[in-house]
Amino acid sequence: EGGSMGPTVIMNQHAPINMQRQGPVDSSPSRGRTKEVDLNGIKKPTAKPRRGGNGQTGNRRDDTRKNTSPLLEQFRSTKNRDWTMLDIKGHVVEFCQDQNGSRFIQQRLEIGNSSEQQVVMAEVLPAVRQLRNDVFGNYVVQKLLEFGTNEMKAELRDTLKGEMLPLSLQMYGCRVVQKALETLNEDDLPKLLIEFHHNVLSCIHDQNGNHVIQKCIEVMSNKAKEAYAVHDGERAKFFGEQIDFIINDVLDNVTPLSCHPYGCRVLQRILEHCVEPKKVRALDEISKCHKVLLDDQYGNYVIQHVLQYGRHEDRESVMCIVIANGLLQLSKQKFASNVVEKLLKYGTSSQRNILVREMLQIVDDPNTGGSSVVLLMVRDAYANYVVQTTLDVVPEGEAKILLLEELNAHSAQLRQYTFAKHIVTKLSS
Repeated sequence: EGGSMGPTVIMNQHAPINMQRQGPVDSSPSRGRTKEVDLNGIKKPTAKPRRGGNGQTGNRRDDTRKNTSPLLEQFRSTKNRDWTMLDIKGHVVEFCQDQNGSRFIQQRLEIGNSSEQQVVMAEVLPAVRQLRNDVFGNYVVQKLLEFGTNEMKAELRDTLKGEMLPLSLQMYGCRVVQKALETLNEDDLPKLLIEFHHNVLSCIHDQNGNHVIQKCIEVMSNKAKEAYAVHDGERAKFFGEQIDFIINDVLDNVTPLSCHPYGCRVLQRILEHCVEPKKVRALDEISKCHKVLLDDQYGNYVIQHVLQYGRHEDRESVMCIVIANGLLQLSKQKFASNVVEKLLKYGTSSQRNILVREMLQIVDDPNTGGSSVVLLMVRDAYANYVVQTTLDVVPEGEAKILLLEELNAHSAQLRQYTFAKHIVTKLSS
């Protein structure tokens, strides 16, 4: 999203972009009971800008109203007139920087004719460096990249050369870079990606730049997969190699990046999108730090992705850690409980049954002298979710029968506990 989970603002390609002020969106897996890292591919984990009453930061609109042209004022006040780009010729840049004006231009770029596109391009191109990092103007640049002619895209591509890195570190400019990666001719991308060499880690640690690195991984990996699908191994290899420098820098720093609010997103994108050889490399490196990451506030998201996209041996490794460190203890921890649930969801039937048998073990309980692990789990704010997931995914068989018998036998006792009531409801449904 990130949320993958951002990453470019995920937009409806057939509607004008929603231009409420927002940072890039998170894509990490979310849990209703956990605070999601304000991480499919946009995103922002920092404090929100101060908003005016119209949904804009500060008093920008109040200030710009004093300097708007009569034409823009007429546009704002006119409801029933059908405007085209020809009606605002000479005022395109001003309209781009206005919320309603920008939305209007986006609509015309989608449904208007080529002459309207030319009007926009003629005025936007000289001001593109100003507009691409403008809160409203950046959306117009994105629409030109999406709907413009090949000639227009080539002209916009040329304005990016030598400026990919600084633009990627800007709040709105990073969105233009991501859209360029998605829409430009694939033969143009390697020259643009070169600008990130030796700057991968600085981009990943930046609140905006990390989304560009995620998009590089996603776009080039998908192109490699598409080439493999049509048996073009040479071209697939070419696309894959374009992000080798990113993969190398990331895998040399797996633990610190996995424990970083932005770095963990990049590891997730590698596991989601990379071709098999690169994904295997990543899984091998991550396997060296499963235990460290399992209960980390950011690293747990990486382990969740390992369980979803990894190999049987990766799930075995995580399961062994869970059992060795205590299913009850880990299930009661805020972040590790997410991992246990994912292990239940993506594990094999055998692995699920092993976890159920752990739940049926008898342990010391200060209140009763002895209790099954599952009866202690259902009382806990986090562990009760693990039990709920277990009931949903464990296959029918002896292990599940024993689990249900244990819970039903103590249903009256469970009603006394706030969190156990969820389990009682599930048992009776």
